[in-house]
Amino acid sequence: MKISFITTILNEEESIGKLLKSLISQSVSPDEVIIADGKSTDKTVDRIKNYELRIKGEGIVFKLIVKMGNRSVGRNAAIESSTGNIIVCSDAGCVLDKDWIKNIIKPFEGPQIDVVSGYYKGIAKTIFQKCLIPYVLVMPENVDKDNFLPATRSMAFRKPVWEKIGGFDEKYSHNEDYVFAKKIRNKFKIKFVKEAIVFWYPPRDFKNSFIMFFRFAYGDAEARIFRPKV
Repeated sequence: MKISFITTILNEEESIGKLLKSLISQSVSPDEVIIADGKSTDKTVDRIKNYELRIKGEGIVFKLIVKMGNRSVGRNAAIESSTGNIIVCSDAGCVLDKDWIKNIIKPFEGPQIDVVSGYYKGIAKTIFQKCLIPYVLVMPENVDKDNFLPATRSMAFRKPVWEKIGGFDEKYSHNEDYVFAKKIRNKFKIKFVKEAIVFWYPPRDFKNSFIMFFRFAYGDAEARIFRPKV
């Protein structure tokens, strides 16, 4: 397997260093790292360049591409630029468990699995964040491993899967990974791996939480997704 790690960014100067540090520390390294930047105006790119030599020093091919557009546009551009047959995805704002890549690619050792859905946990530094996490993430006791849809914060798939369904739909700027997952669910074999964990930092205040929930709701409306339990 040749593994390509991809992510998209836009003004992530506070979080991108944590993601890249955890990527460098993986027990199994990717063959290449591709970051699609939506033309950040803060110090995100400078932060990335601080890690570029360290990434290359691990023998990993590194690519930073600039692609204006929403996250679907960025993801498609990053995957188009990739040379791996296995694509692994996570997002800025996340930190990877040291065995994340090792665990998320393991099901691909057999030919039966096309897509792997990893898991995620929230990291709370305040009471507000601790209270917010159950409303945003699927708690362990609620996980249905046979119907757990992958999210781009912890997802892997064979590149032909992306090609066959036409990539991420660029019409959607929010919840595009949910649209992607719904497309693949009935066509490809998905494996849930609870040990493939990424850690996510929730918003720290009401204002940023409102923005997050607004984006979730907007994305569902945009994609005509109705989830009665949400």
